[in-house]
Amino acid sequence: MPSTFKYVIVDDDEISRLRIEVEASKFPFLTKVATCSHAIEAFEFISQFQPDIVFADIEMPDINGLDLIRSLSGKVPAPVFVTTHPEFAIESYEIEAFDYLMKPVSSERFEKCALRLRDFFHLRANAFAFNKEQEADFIIIKQGYDRYKIPLQEILYLEAMKDYTRIVTPDEKYLVLGTFTNMHEKLTAEKFARIHRSYIVNIDKINAVKVNKIHIDGYELPVGKLYKNILSNML
Repeated sequence: MPSTFKYVIVDDDEISRLRIEVEASKFPFLTKVATCSHAIEAFEFISQFQPDIVFADIEMPDINGLDLIRSLSGKVPAPVFVTTHPEFAIESYEIEAFDYLMKPVSSERFEKCALRLRDFFHLRANAFAFNKEQEADFIIIKQGYDRYKIPLQEILYLEAMKDYTRIVTPDEKYLVLGTFTNMHEKLTAEKFARIHRSYIVNIDKINAVKVNKIHIDGYELPVGKLYKNILSNML
């Protein structure tokens, strides 16, 4: 497993490119291979260097960032959009964006994205599979011939990561090759709540609820606008 992960920046605004480059330079596990001012140039670099991550603006001349990622047909493991346009968020997740950063990107927000990227690639190297046969009070995953039973009551939250789902317990994190939808169907509505497009939480484990966030066993998770009323009605 590599200790560093290659990235390309695609943005027609020079200041925005420099901002991402400065933030990324704070993390030794991120290695720049190219910065590009338009999507056509980026397509060539991405095809040549096969980066792990692409930080892409959305609105650019000729070809926008969404169409660039679509044209790559899943060749970029972790596309991250960096934009001033919140209205494209849903469309970005439909093409399996890893993250969606709003400009101007704060250091705190970029750090969260960078650490999620690191965890994703580290966990992906030893990913589990979702076992077809399940039991009522457990999620059963497998790795080779080994099977692991995760009690539902121990799960803190689940996080969607492209084709994978991360299951977080107080003691372990598991990255499972399986859709968020499959996992969601396994969880009981009275015990688990979806709080965001990318997060499902164990209601019993919630420590605090704030305006746009919840705290759960030391983790701070975002609450999406569409899920605020659902969460308030369940607590």
